[in-house]
Amino acid sequence: MFELAPIWVEALALFATMTLSSVLGNQLNRSLRRSSPEAADRDEGYILSGIFGLLALLMAFAFSLAVGRYEERRELVVEEANALGTLASRLSLLTSAQQQALRPELAAYAAARAEASLIADDAAWERASTAAAARLDGFSAHLYAALEAAPPDTRGPLLVEALNTTGDLATARHAARKARLPREVIQLLALFCVAGATVLGYALEATGLRHAIVSLTFFALLSLAFATILDLDRPRGGTILVPQEELIRTAAALAV
Repeated sequence: MFELAPIWVEALALFATMTLSSVLGNQLNRSLRRSSPEAADRDEGYILSGIFGLLALLMAFAFSLAVGRYEERRELVVEEANALGTLASRLSLLTSAQQQALRPELAAYAAARAEASLIADDAAWERASTAAAARLDGFSAHLYAALEAAPPDTRGPLLVEALNTTGDLATARHAARKARLPREVIQLLALFCVAGATVLGYALEATGLRHAIVSLTFFALLSLAFATILDLDRPRGGTILVPQEELIRTAAALAV
């Protein structure tokens, strides 16, 4: 559910569920007050504090994980751009004829990686990533052929190292994009929000409608925080997107 629906739909659904749960908690308190009048003055504040304390802890934990994954993906973009630039610069160690044959292939690979990084749909992104990997395989084969034709010297290790780093970073970015928060964490976070709303409605039954606006505002803020966590956890599916400018700029420079 949490991976398929748009983020705004999930936030709205959570807000509606919390509002309904608050009303149900309010009605439950009224029913218990009618059946057990002697318990009408019992204080439930300590239960409410405990639930929202746990909710705050879980929200902070999920937010920290989502931000950490976002930062990891952002850093990998810069590292891949740097690796491509390093590989391109080390091609200068080859002869002019070899460079003229290899540079267009590397530029095409960089362009394919930049285009793939902007695709939001996961299936289309997988296809584009596979096509880019095939371009890198072709470039690698031609680079190894050029190195085999040259006398053995220090150029080979330098070029192979840069090539391996480029491939490793592509794999790391692929894994980082597919890594999401565990479904159980998202579901538990939503469950705590709903449980807290239920207890809040139960505890504020005696106040009538005086706190309705404040409660709804609180539910809206919780829904926005929940949506922000989901947004951070979706690399290209929300509004908080990992910048790709460094990779795009490197690809454009290689195409010149």
